[in-house]
Amino acid sequence: MGELSLPPGVLPVGARVLDEDECRSLLRTAEVGRLAVTTGALPAIVPVPFAVHDGAVVIPTCTGSALVPAVRGAVVAFAVDSYRPRDLGGWGVNVVGPARVVADPAEAEGLAALRLFPDALTAGRCFVSVRIGLLRGWRVEDDRLG
Repeated sequence: MGELSLPPGVLPVGARVLDEDECRSLLRTAEVGRLAVTTGALPAIVPVPFAVHDGAVVIPTCTGSALVPAVRGAVVAFAVDSYRPRDLGGWGVNVVGPARVVADPAEAEGLAALRLFPDALTAGRCFVSVRIGLLRGWRVEDDRLG
């Protein structure tokens, strides 16, 4: 994964950069994340349920959703985090990768059979898959705050 290279002030004070294994582990603990896409030449950030499967973030959606055209052929960002205001501790993980709508019926049925989501494959439902390309994360522990 390498060193996290961000401008000063982007990470919280006292943040420790996470390695890839830590990022993957934390990514699997969350149930809702935020998908960042471009729609109509403007950025949009949408909260979505998700699961990690086979090197990708998998998101259930509806075939008529605005997400479907927004992710086709696009590179998107996805984020999860946990923050504790009482002590300013927490963590964040970001994924950047190519997104696609799972169009193959057999693949969609296979994802539904994994029961990653309740009621994930009924009429009008589909999946968006974001391949985990760039994976970065940080953590702030209580004892890192002076």
